[in-house]
Amino acid sequence: MKKIYFDDMSNLKKNWTKPIMLFLGLILIIFGTFTEFLSEDWNKWIKASGYLLFSIYFLRKVIRKNYVQWNKLGMTVRINSYFGEKRITFSEINSYEFINDKLRIIQSSKTIELDLKNFSDYDKTKMIKIIEKYTVANNVFN
Repeated sequence: MKKIYFDDMSNLKKNWTKPIMLFLGLILIIFGTFTEFLSEDWNKWIKASGYLLFSIYFLRKVIRKNYVQWNKLGMTVRINSYFGEKRITFSEINSYEFINDKLRIIQSSKTIELDLKNFSDYDKTKMIKIIEKYTVANNVFN
């Protein structure tokens, strides 16, 4: 069974390491660029450490083949591909159906079909729960 990596971007209280990692990387880059009291070699290493933190943060999304990232507005889904992403906006979802391990999401302007064969039942259920939760929450006022 394959695993889908889920990344909830809307809950910073639970995922407090992400903003701290980005903030620390930014501080290291600024400190390495604009300080004069350390040697030039030290400044290069400090700045490189900041860029390394940024790279680690952003590369974790790229190196995973099966990845779902979402917040309260929409989700980015990459299933069975390293480069092909599908963006889903929750407020545009008209309906969805899950038949024969295929999740079909019908939006106002397009239809997205995701083949979830060979994935665990937990990952399939979690993906459907995310879509249900945020579609209902965003379509209440429409």
